[in-house]
Amino acid sequence: MSINQLKLYSEFYLFGKKHKIISIEPPYVRIKRPDGEDFRMKFSEVVGHSTFQPDRSMKVTKKELVPIDTLAKLAEPKREEVSERFDVIRPLLLLEEIKSQNLRSIQKFMDQYKHLLNEGEELTAITQEVLIQRINETRIIQKKKKVSRSTVVIYLKAYREQDNQQNNGGIEGLVSRKGRGYTGRNDTKYLEICHPEKPDIVLDVLNVRIDDELIPIVKSVIEHDYLTKYNISKATVWRSIKRECGIRQLHEVSYSTISDIIDRIDKKARERFRNLKQSKAIYDDVARGYADRDALHPLDIIQIDHTRLDMQAIDDKTGLTIDRPWITLGIDVFSRMPWCLYISFEPPSANVVRKAIQHGVFFKNTKLQYGTEMEWEAFGVPNVIYVDNGMDFKSSDIKRLVNESLKSEIMHRPVRLPKYGAIIERLFRTINDELIHNILGTTKSKFADLGEINPEEEACLTINQIRTILMIYLTDMYPIRDHRGLPSNSKTPLNRYYDGCMESGFPEWIETSEEERYKLEFMLTLKKPYTRDGIRFGNRIYKAEECSDIIGQKQTKYVVKYDPDDISKIYLLHPRKERFIELFFVAPSYEQLDGVNAYTYSRVLKLWKEEGESKKKSIPGNDQYARAAKKIKDEIKAQNRN
Repeated sequence: MSINQLKLYSEFYLFGKKHKIISIEPPYVRIKRPDGEDFRMKFSEVVGHSTFQPDRSMKVTKKELVPIDTLAKLAEPKREEVSERFDVIRPLLLLEEIKSQNLRSIQKFMDQYKHLLNEGEELTAITQEVLIQRINETRIIQKKKKVSRSTVVIYLKAYREQDNQQNNGGIEGLVSRKGRGYTGRNDTKYLEICHPEKPDIVLDVLNVRIDDELIPIVKSVIEHDYLTKYNISKATVWRSIKRECGIRQLHEVSYSTISDIIDRIDKKARERFRNLKQSKAIYDDVARGYADRDALHPLDIIQIDHTRLDMQAIDDKTGLTIDRPWITLGIDVFSRMPWCLYISFEPPSANVVRKAIQHGVFFKNTKLQYGTEMEWEAFGVPNVIYVDNGMDFKSSDIKRLVNESLKSEIMHRPVRLPKYGAIIERLFRTINDELIHNILGTTKSKFADLGEINPEEEACLTINQIRTILMIYLTDMYPIRDHRGLPSNSKTPLNRYYDGCMESGFPEWIETSEEERYKLEFMLTLKKPYTRDGIRFGNRIYKAEECSDIIGQKQTKYVVKYDPDDISKIYLLHPRKERFIELFFVAPSYEQLDGVNAYTYSRVLKLWKEEGESKKKSIPGNDQYARAAKKIKDEIKAQNRN
């Protein structure tokens, strides 16, 4: 990820001309113009300016983004393998950064890998060889396996070589090239092994040399007979395939071929379906530890959590009162400055967490979008994102986004110890007590407090209006209030944030010109076939003229990225054009669904269905219809008796 960091004497372009930072005075920076004159400008206004372009001196990573997300094309087992390899070399990469005087990396190492140090041992004194040995000692205890020194060196070399070629490409260098079968022959075919109950989930993709007619047979037997808890043998699988070939009068496949195919299926996938109890103990991810320390500077530690607002909200598109909306908030522990906000009708999920993190990292631009007096000052890449133990925070997509794309850490607070989430919980209470409970449509926090209030009938705000209210509150009001948890010389979150930036500098950030490309990278990914109808996504269909050349069978699937917050379109990675193509909703038109959330859409459809059923029951003549149907049935029975 191309992340920027503002430092003293950093250079950048503004209005097409090069400028230089000559002093940092949060919230301002003093800038020297090309003519030698200097002036002050707010940091947020500099990086949010439409003509701002960072010079190389601001780049934490100097490479360009790759146009295609290569990792998205991997089957899930191979993608997990890449993450595991990156986890092995991560301490070594941090050690390299530390020895290059990167102070941010020191704290990252201490948060995650302090157990690799002996008591009193200095980080700068440890060598790569010693660290490799200790990494393996830990892996033997935690995972009952080790990685040889030579293998670790190979991983590091592959990571560095790829990283030198393209931005964030180091991780792509960890993709395995082995075990793929007959990759160099013209008669090679692809065999997709999918989840037995969820065919959209691809477990592995193998290269095979068998007849086209045999591929669906082998695929079906492996998925529905072999990948089960009954643990049937490879010989039994082969006999089942042989029997099916005999029925269809097809050329039989040898036992050695079937055995080889089964052996090449991802080991983790095989064991998860054939020996669930044992595989859970081996493969289920252990949640990372919690940061049992104070936050040292702005965006050092962020706490994120969800809550349901005590009010009913109206859907912007339909005008229906849908439900109580959920909000996801992130707060900077050091300053108590809000870092991110996401609001929708969708309950907590990996998508919700992903969108909240995206909002926190990107420049907010609240003046233009929501009419605030100030800009939302807290934005950028944090060191640690601190969450509870909900499954929405433990998904592999979220871990990869935080650990691999942002190069940050996701940590979980201890179970059943609410004090570790007290900061974000206080913010939730403040928002409900001071803001939400004074708005029509409130459900209050207790039923007894409602009195004569009818939340559904009195709901008057759409979800976008609630979002605007919260943005104004979190930008212009909350940051300038006194906070009891802050030092007496920096009593407001905004002052504390500026004081921290004065000491440690402004946090790293992503420039606005690259945000659209990162939004695509952050989207959820799956694989779908493109048929004559287009791509079917649940009860929705998407098409694009540009994809007419890849219309094919359901067995051929393509990488698709989608945003549940906007179901009007999805993105398909075209195999030949090597770029993502926009596919739009066919019916209703995508213009009608622009910006509509998938969860909201499903709720609206349900409400419409309920309304239709209610109308149907109220129509005069329904009883008559039922009586007439009974008469016809009785008449038929009478005729049959005669």
